[in-house]
Amino acid sequence: MCGIAGLLDYRRVGYQVEPGTFDRMVDSLSHRGPDGRGVWHDGPIWLGHRRLAILDPTPAGAQPMIHPSGLFAITFNGEIYNYRELRADLKRRGHVLRTDCDTEVLLAAYAQWGTGAATRLNGIFAFALWDIARQRLWLVRDRLGVKPLFYSTAGGVLRFASEPKAILADPRFARRPCRQGIYAFLTFGYVPAPWTGFEGLEQLPPAHEAVVEGGQMRLRRYWSLSMQETPCDYEAALDEFEQRFQQAVSRQMVSHVPLGGFLSGGIDSAAVVHGMARSHSGPVRSYSVRFSERSYDESTDARVAAGLIGSEHTEIGVSLDMGETLERVVDYCEDPFADSSALAVYHLCRAAREHVTVALAGDGADEMLAGYPTYRATSLAARYRCIPAVLRRIVGWGVRRLPASDRRYSLHQFASRFVAGAEEPEGRDFASWRVHLSRADKQSVCREDFLGDQDDPIEWYAEQYHAAPGAATPLKRMLHADLAFYLPSDMLVKVDRMSMAHGLEVRVPFLDHELVEYCASLPDDFLLAPHGSCRGKRILRDMLRRRLAPVVASRPKRGFNVPIEKAMRGALFDRLLEAVRRPGFRHEGPFETARLLDFAERHRRREIDAGHALYSALVLALWWSRWFGQGSTGHRIPAPHWLQARQGSGRASAA
Repeated sequence: MCGIAGLLDYRRVGYQVEPGTFDRMVDSLSHRGPDGRGVWHDGPIWLGHRRLAILDPTPAGAQPMIHPSGLFAITFNGEIYNYRELRADLKRRGHVLRTDCDTEVLLAAYAQWGTGAATRLNGIFAFALWDIARQRLWLVRDRLGVKPLFYSTAGGVLRFASEPKAILADPRFARRPCRQGIYAFLTFGYVPAPWTGFEGLEQLPPAHEAVVEGGQMRLRRYWSLSMQETPCDYEAALDEFEQRFQQAVSRQMVSHVPLGGFLSGGIDSAAVVHGMARSHSGPVRSYSVRFSERSYDESTDARVAAGLIGSEHTEIGVSLDMGETLERVVDYCEDPFADSSALAVYHLCRAAREHVTVALAGDGADEMLAGYPTYRATSLAARYRCIPAVLRRIVGWGVRRLPASDRRYSLHQFASRFVAGAEEPEGRDFASWRVHLSRADKQSVCREDFLGDQDDPIEWYAEQYHAAPGAATPLKRMLHADLAFYLPSDMLVKVDRMSMAHGLEVRVPFLDHELVEYCASLPDDFLLAPHGSCRGKRILRDMLRRRLAPVVASRPKRGFNVPIEKAMRGALFDRLLEAVRRPGFRHEGPFETARLLDFAERHRRREIDAGHALYSALVLALWWSRWFGQGSTGHRIPAPHWLQARQGSGRASAA
């Protein structure tokens, strides 16, 4: 893993890079690549790289790397897991390869197949390849969106990087908050691609490439996931799933530096670490987080799994005193990001980095194998809607009077989300499970001029439900929505930013695209069992029951969360009050401060469960201070466009 950055005067507007600007862009990514640094410049293009040396850590693997012909240059972040197979194929075709690194293979693959090389790659990647003869830039992001790539085309200049901070390091990029991106963040607790929290700054979506040539930038999807079911025998499918999963784990263990695995109390990470042990001659290293709050702590289950697997296991204790960690998480995420489990993942990655440079994790299994309880709940919602509306209103009245709780999954939270989502039409009902602030919540705490005529982000999520190809079942449509929307915008953002904050590479075997394609072809009841208490991820559970132990295979879905409901009544409550009252945010941010504070007080008094909503508000206030507050930059930040009319005329704009 590495950090990449680049500049291209793609419309030939005569852009001149000021002294030191590109160096600042590249060095803002030093945490992603502490092992090396490189800059290459040719005419209108600048390519930069910060290196985390994993494969061929010798100077021969340094970047930006130039093809022996001198015709192509590349800056690359990620890993190509099938690079050795591609290397052998390319050598048979006459290419000369001198290193044992995947970057050189990428250059040779482009020389052989052009932009068609993307479909031959198995890995996690974001890269920029400059074709000198054609004066063409090729930007590519991996199929599932494990690795990030941000860009801006403002003023005819293409800026791109692994993280927004590199683009923001150019003082000529006009830094402004994006109203639509912030509105989406308040809805979900993250900003889905292609939006960001910054106006004029976008994300290249997963499975997309961009070709920049002749003053034009053309985006194209190069891979789509088929959800077409293939009838098959369950036992045969179980055998093939196990074989494919083990291949994915073994493929992703290729490394020239120390390697370990994350191990929570759940079955996903247990499957990965167990797969690592089967592929490794000696004991593997595993790491987990320990909480003092009992309903959140999974350390006992993790120790049991580690004992059964035989891994060398390390536990990291995490306290509710999250203030300092929160500041760092906000800084490294750059876009507003309110998945509170990032606080725990930050500590987990920091501890693991003391021992290893690469870690394998279980992310992606829930979205691929129907592990979330939301899949079952959404199916029940269709039946719930058959109940007469008057009875549903009575149920809703009762749910609103359930007591608030600090527990991880309280009855109040589950029931509230269910009755609210069940009133939505198909697609939107499923998307509603992911909401942090409902439309009513936003209307109650946000400025009217901020709300304006916004696109509804829930509809974006629902579009991915309806976009599932072919005659997909409702379950496959839910999986498609999560794989396309939730996974790359939330779960994978968390893993990438928190791991790269410490120069740690995290790999995700469940998201091997060949394994994902196979699982998408399985019948629904191979994933979501029709009967029994442990219904999700049926085929994975049966594999673990066969290979590890029933005690692990039967564990319920818990999720890697932190006790944010309690924190927002205690440790982080005062922090919220202070952050939202800061002058810049109070006057220009999206909230009506008095109404937000009243909302927070109701949560503190346990009248409502609003921990996730309030955590989102806190993160946004800290993010705003970081990027738009006094001292955040050397040049003046214009007021958000939704406030410019107010400042000019003394009244709020409704735009």
